[in-house]
Amino acid sequence: MISFLTGTIRHRSPLAIVLEASGVGYEILCTQEAYTGAPEVGQRYDIWTRLIVREDSMTLFGFANLEERALFDQILGVSGIGPKTAISILSGVGAEQLREAIRGGDIGRLTGIPGVGRKTAERMIVELRDKLLKEETFAAPTTDGSQVRADALQALLALGYQRANAEKAIRTVVRDAPEAATSVETLLKAALKEANG
Repeated sequence: MISFLTGTIRHRSPLAIVLEASGVGYEILCTQEAYTGAPEVGQRYDIWTRLIVREDSMTLFGFANLEERALFDQILGVSGIGPKTAISILSGVGAEQLREAIRGGDIGRLTGIPGVGRKTAERMIVELRDKLLKEETFAAPTTDGSQVRADALQALLALGYQRANAEKAIRTVVRDAPEAATSVETLLKAALKEANG
């Protein structure tokens, strides 16, 4: 699998570059952000990639960072969305705005992306929303808030709750009553109430 390339840009066309690395020219279809961030022809460029192999083709897709590539992989998992559509969706609004639209169930924003109809938007929300909310809520503890959520989750697990139910309860509290998520004690109380209906 070609995960990352470093080389010299030999050609640029709309949302695609040819990158020479070790004497080989790789054609890479890029997201808007990766393409915009690429230097001029003749300059060195580092790019994260994903190789998609099909019966009749092998295509390299390029991303500005690992987060963008991870979101591309998730979009690909949605039924009925192929890699070229996935890269267009990512390029349509950018990774962070796309995550926000899916997490918020914003069909209007999603259907505003070229090539995304209502059914595709609904499938994306249904199939990705919980995954993205989970990632947001249980990201690595880099802030006090995420540490509080992680500690509350551990407490619920210690009390014998199933992980899926515990995570859902915490997500619901964080979304509906964010003031309760300021300390482990208040979050745990609210999550217990939520989990027990």
